[in-house]
Amino acid sequence: MTEIAHTFRRYLEETNRFQSYLYSYPHKTAYRTFEEKLDLKDLWAAEKKHALYLYTHIPFCRMKCSFCNLFTVSHPKEDLINLYLKKIQLEAEVARDSLGDFNFAGYAIGGGTPSHLDINQLEQLFSVYTDTLGVDLKDTPGSFEISPDTINDEKLTFLSQHGVQRLSIGIQSFIESEARSVGRVQPETVMEPLLEKISSYQFPVFNLDLIYGIPGQTADTWLASLQKAIQFQPTEIFLYPLYVRPLTSLFKKHISIQNQDIRSTLYRLGRDFLQANGYAQDSMRLFRKQVAGLRESSEYSCQEDGMIGLGTNARSYTTDVHYSTEYAVSKSNVAAIIDDYVAKERADFTTANYGIRLSEDDRKRRYLIKSLLKAQGLDAAHYQGIYGTDVHVDFPELRTLLEMNLAQENAGRMQLQNEGMAYSDLIGHWFISPTVKQKMQEYVSK
Repeated sequence: MTEIAHTFRRYLEETNRFQSYLYSYPHKTAYRTFEEKLDLKDLWAAEKKHALYLYTHIPFCRMKCSFCNLFTVSHPKEDLINLYLKKIQLEAEVARDSLGDFNFAGYAIGGGTPSHLDINQLEQLFSVYTDTLGVDLKDTPGSFEISPDTINDEKLTFLSQHGVQRLSIGIQSFIESEARSVGRVQPETVMEPLLEKISSYQFPVFNLDLIYGIPGQTADTWLASLQKAIQFQPTEIFLYPLYVRPLTSLFKKHISIQNQDIRSTLYRLGRDFLQANGYAQDSMRLFRKQVAGLRESSEYSCQEDGMIGLGTNARSYTTDVHYSTEYAVSKSNVAAIIDDYVAKERADFTTANYGIRLSEDDRKRRYLIKSLLKAQGLDAAHYQGIYGTDVHVDFPELRTLLEMNLAQENAGRMQLQNEGMAYSDLIGHWFISPTVKQKMQEYVSK
């Protein structure tokens, strides 16, 4: 075995594989204030804009789950929500004027809890998409996140009529005691009728989120939640390991993962159960069924194409610059960032002030990480077509994955195998550049 393989094996064996969820690169904790503000018109002038992605962040929740480290605030005043939506309108107008000719190939509305908005507020938000940004909702795949305590028939009807293709709901556990242990109050007598109602609307894609590693959870209760989940025939199921992150309620209460950490066992049980029930694994967390007739964009590529973010903590991507507002978890810091956002004038939205510039090395790492951790894998020829170099020369560590049987390569495409997928977060972190790792560590140590 090579020296790199020995090093990587030690890394896998000695590192907690459930440190953090790697879903983007560079991570937002690597963002910093730019030395000079970047004009958005200049930033986007030379970018491809025919297949952009649009993300809007709604940072409001009725309650904050004890495991959540997302940028959210609970129990917001109505005046604040309405003012926030007005600023999204203003930010969208500036984005439109800065982009020139553009087209959105997909969109997502997340949070927080977008379904916390009332009908009038939802109408205001969707009018930003249609009237300001020209999004054809009937022909553009869109995703919308909901919670059990903020969704009803009126909102479901609205979302269905406005062409939302994917509805996503966080259940976390169908075992009431487990849900309560992570701050969710959702009696079974309420949940089942709600999920049946959502299913009746026949959104093309219906996603359920579940969490494994909840204190007190066992293999039997985990399988019981999975069995209950598939009864509602969701198109997608996300399986998230429980992370106890700094500044969350779980962390403050000194709640730790069970003495005998069974998350790896529960992950494999969940994976095998879903695969046996017709769900294909797309990533470590996502399992989905094939659905006929979906509106899928053949143009947008998350490795290559840009994104426009609206609202606090919504990231925007150009080829070599990622930018957003600042990130926080604690209630006071989140509230301060939102207050700063709603105080902005038009001119404040015309520049990017906070984010990160990507070197060519980090652009390559981003492409590799976002490709390798998905089922379709890393296309070496496509990589070479973009960067003009051989990915195996740029990243000799890839050979280690093959040597350890964590990945396979066929016809120039490298894909993680079953056990490779189980270690995908660690594999992703293995490829983060030293500079970005240092920035992330500096952020955590503040």
